[in-house]
Amino acid sequence: MKKVFAFMALVIAFASCNNSAKFKDSINELAGKWDATTSAVTEFSQMVKGAQSAWVESSSSMQVAPEAMTKWDETTKTKYNDLQAAAQTNTANLSSIASELDSFMAQWAGKNDAMQALKDGLASGKLGGDTETKIAELTSAANAAATSLEGWKTKYQEVASALENSKQMFADFLGSVGGDSSTR
Repeated sequence: MKKVFAFMALVIAFASCNNSAKFKDSINELAGKWDATTSAVTEFSQMVKGAQSAWVESSSSMQVAPEAMTKWDETTKTKYNDLQAAAQTNTANLSSIASELDSFMAQWAGKNDAMQALKDGLASGKLGGDTETKIAELTSAANAAATSLEGWKTKYQEVASALENSKQMFADFLGSVGGDSSTR
């Protein structure tokens, strides 16, 4: 009986080695893609958060003191209100991208644990029977993340352009009403 157990242990150990060797290239390729995707999304997320902070600071200076507005006609007040509405829309759009990225990063952290388990399993030579499925799922997740990143970048470029446009429109508006720092 001991010989049977010893033989079974040898067969299992041999199968594990073959399993690790079978998936080594796939796991290493996935790990490289995973790390690159994680880095790219993290960097972009940090950039969006920085832009969001800068915009909040900038948009807070896009205010005019109520007493300065008493001299304006209704058309000027309407234009100012429209500029404020556009600023709020831009703030909401930028916040939406930041929220999407936060949600993604939270989900990604859980998948990152699965990726680490594959790497650890490869290093120890102990991969589970569902390794092929995990590789496929994580590869799909990495591909989806890369696609999402491109979408976020496109959205961000649109919002960044709108932010710059809002700043310029406000500066032009202040120039047209004779505004300066004393009117705010």
